[in-house]
Amino acid sequence: MQQGIDSRSGRLKALQRFRAARWIGAAALIAIGATAAHAQGNDHGHGHGHDHGHGHTHGHGTEPHTHMPTDYSYQDAPNAYPAPEPAGDGKYWWKGNLHTHSLWSDGDHFPEVIVDWYVQHGYHFLALSDHNVLLRGERWLNPETSGYAQRGGGMDVYELYRERFGDHWVETRENEDGEFEVRLKPLNEFRHLFERAGRFMLVESEEITESEHVVHVNATNIMELIMPETGDTVEDTIRINIDAVYEQGEAYGQPMLPHLNHPNFRWAVRAEDMVPVENLQFFEVYNGHRGVANFGGDGYADLDTMWDVVLTRRLAEEGLDIVYGLATDDAHHYEDSQSDVARPGRGWVMVRSRYLTPEHLIAALEAGDFYSTTGVKLNRIDFDGERYAVGVDPAPGATYTIQFIGTREGYDPSREPIVDEDGEPIHATMRYSDDVGEVLMEVEGDEAVYELEGDEIYVRVKVISSELKENYFAEGERKKAWAQPVLPQ
Repeated sequence: MQQGIDSRSGRLKALQRFRAARWIGAAALIAIGATAAHAQGNDHGHGHGHDHGHGHTHGHGTEPHTHMPTDYSYQDAPNAYPAPEPAGDGKYWWKGNLHTHSLWSDGDHFPEVIVDWYVQHGYHFLALSDHNVLLRGERWLNPETSGYAQRGGGMDVYELYRERFGDHWVETRENEDGEFEVRLKPLNEFRHLFERAGRFMLVESEEITESEHVVHVNATNIMELIMPETGDTVEDTIRINIDAVYEQGEAYGQPMLPHLNHPNFRWAVRAEDMVPVENLQFFEVYNGHRGVANFGGDGYADLDTMWDVVLTRRLAEEGLDIVYGLATDDAHHYEDSQSDVARPGRGWVMVRSRYLTPEHLIAALEAGDFYSTTGVKLNRIDFDGERYAVGVDPAPGATYTIQFIGTREGYDPSREPIVDEDGEPIHATMRYSDDVGEVLMEVEGDEAVYELEGDEIYVRVKVISSELKENYFAEGERKKAWAQPVLPQ
């Protein structure tokens, strides 16, 4: 254990040294740039003729960069930039997605097109979380040969990008082999097209993607790339990669939020792997990618069941903290993509906070002051230590079932492994007694109040709508919402 502590301490000190060197280097570059600009007769240091020193041109064809104003008319959709709805006590409900992919990794559209979709669909914040990469630096892509762009439509992906954002924004070139290429713009370049105070913001993120144990951890609001580390077990690998996010946050003095992605993807993560991970605070109870088996199957538990196992054992047996459940898109496929496996708009979070800033959103998430949803809208979530009240903003014609779910003290802790046809245990969450995650109360209607009896280990809320979900994870899926677990006081 001491060796692990020393290792984490060493990584933290290295991060702090890196941060100091980074800012010193940046200051030196600023000073050099200012001196050069002054020596060149106050030409603002643009002596490179606006080609960024890479030999590429700006816009379609060979037209040089002219600093012409950007046309923002594409943002005039009726649902774009909505005012947040009041949530009481001077706070608001902010809609956001924490798991999104672009052509920077295995998404199939340019990031600006993706962000534009979320803006036009009334989101307030978005985390672009590509695999083991930050949206930074110089990168070019040939839409005719990129496999991911081909999935989205090949050259049609480029034409949509060009049509949506114009020739003065889109940059193309012919490379040394005579191939047509389009520049992938970094986050800090394109974010200014979209962000508006109190209406919409982008959050720099990464999906830390470990391959041996198939452990994926999203890191939200990070400063530097975090490469995945592999531990001896799934449990160790989750812990190590979450640690790396918190260590970077401490080194930079910036709040960062790690969460465990899609536990049932390739049946990689069991509830038993999650239970003892001390630093685990968030996981995806719903992920919109159709390949991640949210609802289990073939003896594997669904994510709601896994959540109850994790909560029960952490709180009652391990003395550890609550784990909160997130809903995300994990979107990869957009617009006219040939695939509908991972479309945007399937799952999101509604966060209750006074301000739309990364710091305030993360603080609210860490306090459990949010709900996750696939389309059910809540207008009330109140807990005073004894009463848990939930209200639904009903959609026309829809009816709702509100479930209060929990485990009571004195529950039957028995469990048994899931076995294959030969009677051999498989790598799956074990089967627990019905006492774990029982429905404590169920109400048909738009609102409900549960009065805690004092012997509950935790209580969480699940709301199920009669409405079928059109943009579904699984056919026949109904819209749902999850309010976070609370403890009796």
